[in-house]
Amino acid sequence: MKKRFLIQPAWLDFSMFWAVIVLGISISVIVQMELVGYGPISWVAVVILLVTLLVAGLQVWRSQLIITDQLVTIRRLLPGNTLAVPPLHITAMQVGRHQIRLQTTDYGWLTLVHFGRQAALTAALESVILPNERG
Repeated sequence: MKKRFLIQPAWLDFSMFWAVIVLGISISVIVQMELVGYGPISWVAVVILLVTLLVAGLQVWRSQLIITDQLVTIRRLLPGNTLAVPPLHITAMQVGRHQIRLQTTDYGWLTLVHFGRQAALTAALESVILPNERG
């Protein structure tokens, strides 16, 4: 069993990252308006916009929670920031409306933001965490 869910980091990191994305889009509009106004498209503004959208797309694509029987993996934008936690090391789970908090023995509390189907994510986590508590 291998299940993948798109996640985002904790609310503060989530807010800061998406604020930078909005800032990048805004800078591309400002550069366009300052260089040529409503005239032909400025390639500098297009490059800034494309780089910003590429980073945003990579963030969404790379930020995943991967749940298997042996490992719960939290992937981030950069591979060096990936966390792998055995289900035995997850001691508690709190579920909010768009937030899941996992208490681990190695990392303490990990907070994740999830905008998809919360019930599916919760069920997948419980299927690997609860058997460890019973056994």
